Amino acid sequence: MSSRFFVGAAALAIILAVGQASAAAQDQSFKAAGKPQKGGTGKLVVQPTPLGATVESLLAVGRQLNPALRAAALDTSAAAAKATGADALDDPIISDSYQYWRDPGVFSGHAVMVTQAFPLWGKQSLRREAALADLDAMRGREQAARDALDERIKAAFAQYYVASRALAVNREVISVTRGMRAAAEAHYAAGQGDQAAVIKALGEETAVEIEAARLEGDRAAAREQLNALLARPAGAPLAEPLRLRRVPSADLAIASLVERARGDSPAIAASGAEVDAARTRTALAEKAWYPDLTVGAGPLIQTNNRPPGVAATVGLNIPLPWGKEASEQQAATAQLGAAQQRYEAAVLDIQSALGEALARLKAARQADALVIRKALPEARAALKSVIADYAQGRGDLATALDAQHRAHDLELKLLQLQLDEQTMLAAIERLIGGEL
Repeated sequence: MSSRFFVGAAALAIILAVGQASAAAQDQSFKAAGKPQKGGTGKLVVQPTPLGATVESLLAVGRQLNPALRAAALDTSAAAAKATGADALDDPIISDSYQYWRDPGVFSGHAVMVTQAFPLWGKQSLRREAALADLDAMRGREQAARDALDERIKAAFAQYYVASRALAVNREVISVTRGMRAAAEAHYAAGQGDQAAVIKALGEETAVEIEAARLEGDRAAAREQLNALLARPAGAPLAEPLRLRRVPSADLAIASLVERARGDSPAIAASGAEVDAARTRTALAEKAWYPDLTVGAGPLIQTNNRPPGVAATVGLNIPLPWGKEASEQQAATAQLGAAQQRYEAAVLDIQSALGEALARLKAARQADALVIRKALPEARAALKSVIADYAQGRGDLATALDAQHRAHDLELKLLQLQLDEQTMLAAIERLIGGEL
């Protein structure tokens, strides 16, 4: 073999080895990133986390700036304001009744009256209970909106992280393909290869560069999605992602998750509050058949220069069976039934979604473990063996390239599995109303 052949083989072996060392060093840098550093006095100095480096930094900003979440908070404030005056009395009414008699001996004058209606039979307290239940429902919807925003931010951050790590893997592949092309050209120049190998190497290099452009697009799309969720300009910069959130290692049971959702899910809480409000309004509609009290008093101002007097009045409204009270009672009963059905539907929807998300999470976690513990170490060991053989003149370039591709494909597969885990974890936390 010519010296140029050995130069090409050695160059490729060095590139492959450097790629593996770079991957290991990059993994270590990602693990170490975000940890507190020690200062010169030996004390821990906590560095502020730049926006985008962790999902926690994004969640904190999103909860403050997202307009949809701010709108939900304003809706809750409006419901609280309504609840404050729900049991207040109606405005009093002032009236002037004038009586005139042509006979000067008969009283003539103005009767100025101030009347006030008073609901009886506990109607005021029922109105307040209904308004407070509406407030609870609005609070639940606000929390549900926050949980939905958190899920979207968590999923977008996972995509941002995976795209960034995939680009790092792609850079290693680019180095390998360039080394392959250099080695193929050296072999061809030395008469040890053919032009087809050089063309194939060029095609591999082009394909990897095209993949890099696609990954750059994925990364930019994830960054723009995060900026939109944070109400920032689309092109606003974000720090490099440091790490993904920890996925719980313990086995999760669907029964315990459903039970937790029943107690903590804001969607279920909002549906339950709507049932309470509808039930209270049904009781209030039944009270419509009971009369309310109206009382009034005021001065009598006579027109015949006699001293003024005092007038008082007491009145009761008469609920007649003309259809208004009956229709309102039927409507309230139907609304109560609808609210109860929506509550049951919410529980069933969450139970179904939890089952699906949990199954997907477990499958991704099992596959993740197999790749980390078995497939990836085997691929890396095979790659080292092929590199060693090729460096000593045994084997061929295609075999080394295939081994390197298998290792990188498994790294990309591992990233996709981590993305699936993070997506399902975020969905489960939204459904149960809290972090695992």
